[in-house]
Amino acid sequence: MALMLYYWFKAWLAALIYGFPAEQMIVIGVTGTKGKSSTANFIWAGLTEAGIKTGLIGTANLRIGREERLNPYHMTMPDPFILQGFLKKMLKAGCGAAVVETTSEGIKDCRHFRVNYDILVFTNLTPEHIEAHGSLLNYKLAKQTVFRNLGKGRRKHILARDIPKAIAGNADSPESPDFLSFETDRKITYGFNMEAEVKVDELREARDGVSYRLQNRKIQLRVIGGFNGWNSLAAIAVGRLLGLDEDKIIHGLEIFPGVPGRMEIIQNEPFTVIVDYAHEPESLKALFGAVK
Repeated sequence: MALMLYYWFKAWLAALIYGFPAEQMIVIGVTGTKGKSSTANFIWAGLTEAGIKTGLIGTANLRIGREERLNPYHMTMPDPFILQGFLKKMLKAGCGAAVVETTSEGIKDCRHFRVNYDILVFTNLTPEHIEAHGSLLNYKLAKQTVFRNLGKGRRKHILARDIPKAIAGNADSPESPDFLSFETDRKITYGFNMEAEVKVDELREARDGVSYRLQNRKIQLRVIGGFNGWNSLAAIAVGRLLGLDEDKIIHGLEIFPGVPGRMEIIQNEPFTVIVDYAHEPESLKALFGAVK
């Protein structure tokens, strides 16, 4: 209990020192077992092309607008003083939105405290990171903490628009209904499931990227790996929640070159080298399937 109070106080103090920067931006949290980094970067790409200067805090990289650098902290959600300080840098640089990869360990250590999320994206849930939580149920409950509190947060008026408290869920994940069950202003689903609101089909994988159809429109991504089809759809869902121009969101996805270390092609001649962060069984299975 004393340790938990310490974590809460530390996060609150960090937010206080930096002036609660999350209160002045649209904050989009991305959580799930797999695909967080790519999903977060696709959302960044879509919002940027739609005209919203956006920052990002994630496992692979950090962004303030179009300025990018690799994450030097070796943590997806860094210490609250680093996290709040970077959010303040985004705000000072004129960012209207911030995408924050949100992990179960970060939540457990209260690093998310006083980050007033507006939209939460749920990607999927598989039995990983159990050693840190003791069981799959505890792992799931840790992630659901931010979803449970989302609707209780202060509503914001950013960029001349009222920002809803909303959840975007991957309709192809069997765990998605549980994460969508919490009370919020709006909810939206995405995927290849017939009942998804952002529903696509005809997913195709090729050496030059992934493509799929959204209604009657073909979308061609520059990244490889079929799972990036799901990751990119979250950006379209977020765009709809914010009422943004969908053509611009999609253009942002189509020109996005990819995330460092995520199905990244390093060399094409005389042979192809692909670098990927996959290190857990399910991620490796998806990686090898895509490469094959």
